[in-house]
Amino acid sequence: MAYKPLNLTLVTPEKKLLTDVEVEEVFVPGYRGELNILPGHAPLMTTLSTGLLRYRLKGQTELKTVIVSWGYAEVNPDGVLVLAETAERAEDIDHERALAAWKMASEKVDSGQLDPENIEKYRRKMQRADVRRSIAKGNQTAH
Repeated sequence: MAYKPLNLTLVTPEKKLLTDVEVEEVFVPGYRGELNILPGHAPLMTTLSTGLLRYRLKGQTELKTVIVSWGYAEVNPDGVLVLAETAERAEDIDHERALAAWKMASEKVDSGQLDPENIEKYRRKMQRADVRRSIAKGNQTAH
């Protein structure tokens, strides 16, 4: 059975990173673990955790990487729609800025002055900054 190609759309409240881009596969950081989505995948809806969304464009072998934090992913017959709170391409990340964000969030969490809701908020910020730092560090060594 021939499956129709996947189209990937990735948007945040501020920008559209990808719109109906034809891909051969997508790896999504689902809340309960990474999902590998191929053409013909069953429809589903999942929440996202902070992590790496990777995709392979049609006809290419290299995976592209985008860091996403929180949101939703929907797989339907037309493709994959990702609605993320934030999303950044790996090549756009500044290591020093990511380190500064991690330190600031860590200090807030360790201050003992936050209510439970804000503790969770800053833990998510730390997690996002940690992923950004590790990706940015890899980018520094690749250049």
